Amino acid sequence: MSRIAIFFLLLVAPALSLVLALLGLETLNQNPLGWVLLIVGIAYPAGVVIVYWFQKKAFWQGSGETVKEELGDRSFWAILPGMLVSFFIPPLEYMYFAWLPSIFWLQVLGLIFVVVGVALLIWARLFIKSMYSGHVEVVSGHRLISSGPYHYVRHPSYAGFLLTALGIAVGYGSIIGMIAIPLLLLPGLAYRIRIEENLLEDHFGEEFRAYALRVKKLIPGIW
Repeated sequence: MSRIAIFFLLLVAPALSLVLALLGLETLNQNPLGWVLLIVGIAYPAGVVIVYWFQKKAFWQGSGETVKEELGDRSFWAILPGMLVSFFIPPLEYMYFAWLPSIFWLQVLGLIFVVVGVALLIWARLFIKSMYSGHVEVVSGHRLISSGPYHYVRHPSYAGFLLTALGIAVGYGSIIGMIAIPLLLLPGLAYRIRIEENLLEDHFGEEFRAYALRVKKLIPGIW
């Protein structure tokens, strides 16, 4: 991973996470999604400290020697704008602009999307285990996972992330957040998926091509 990307993950991202936690703290009395932002905002920097500073482990890399990897981390920078807008703008819009009225059932619906999205993220992470990497790469001993959530979609983590972003936008009644998903976040994820799958196809060959024919990318039976 490039030095600037590592700098962002180690220093900038934890600072942004604390800002996210403060936004959650400001809104949790009026919106249950504030608890989500508060917990996520605290969990990321805590995880950085525990995994990297204490265990001396590069949490953005999988376990094993890198065999193939994306150079330049372009896909990381491609999804970053969508991530920032999807997570930070909805609570700000809710607090200061409120284009849409605060409706309780929308908050509940948003919370449901978030819970399902986070559950999918955790499920995918449990199945991929030590092969998980924040950096697009193939490591030695890498296996093609096709069970668990990977039986239904090829990229369950990204599907869970999209559901989480959608839940935050819906729960906060954020028009900008809803627009940002198809215009910023989804194109960034689609680019990252293409880079990732090019590496996987190059490494696994026919095994990956057969898997890709059976299983859709993000939406079961559709795409």
